[in-house]
Amino acid sequence: MKKRKYVSCADTAKLLRAALKAQFPGVKFSVRSNNYSGGASIDVSWIDGPFSNEVDKIAKRYEGATFDGSIDLKEYHDDLVWFEGDSEPTLVHYGADFIFTRRDLSPAYIDQLSKVAQKVLDDNQCTAGKVFAYDEKMTGSGEYLATPFGVMNYPHAYGSNIVYWLANYVPADQKVVA
Repeated sequence: MKKRKYVSCADTAKLLRAALKAQFPGVKFSVRSNNYSGGASIDVSWIDGPFSNEVDKIAKRYEGATFDGSIDLKEYHDDLVWFEGDSEPTLVHYGADFIFTRRDLSPAYIDQLSKVAQKVLDDNQCTAGKVFAYDEKMTGSGEYLATPFGVMNYPHAYGSNIVYWLANYVPADQKVVA
């Protein structure tokens, strides 16, 4: 019979923090656990650093549940873990049902990406000569939205959209030359 082990949400957060530190040395992660009546979760955030999908590959391993919104069903699951010195795997249930990740951007990184965005506008004949304006709150300071499919006229949503889109493709530690 397999051994079973329950890892609390707080201990799951400690394991996750250690795994992130090992994978991304030098990046400071905020890892916070939350327990509530419907379960538990962990919030992970960091500034610049690795792309969200890279962090998700590690973080999602520590989730103890899944949710199917189409049928409103939360299902719990366990993972088989081989601990050093054991002759058989242990069924482990991580106490955090869900793990949410959020990558924030520093002002310096936003400035770098804004220079790239300006170049995108300058290189497109429809928007050449327009001045790129990053609007963090999307209050409508701009009128163009840059997408992977080109630049479109779209009031109130181009500044922050293009910066966050570029942030998924330009590493924070890469020097951007516009």
